[in-house]
Amino acid sequence: MEIGSGEPTIDTHTRKVDVLVDGGTKALIEALRRLDALGVNVLDIGLHRPTLDDVFLSLTGHATDEGEKK
Repeated sequence: MEIGSGEPTIDTHTRKVDVLVDGGTKALIEALRRLDALGVNVLDIGLHRPTLDDVFLSLTGHATDEGEKK
């Protein structure tokens, strides 16, 4: 069973990985189980619900004018 949809975004500087999922908390729990089974030490984890800007970017491939000003 795949957990994420699409390629994860990896920031090696901050050691942060972002993965888009459709399963919400169930996907988060499954990801933690798999990471634990692999012996990966997770320092922090969170679930982020998409904003309207996130959805727009996902659908169009570019940010809104307001999102670019931030």
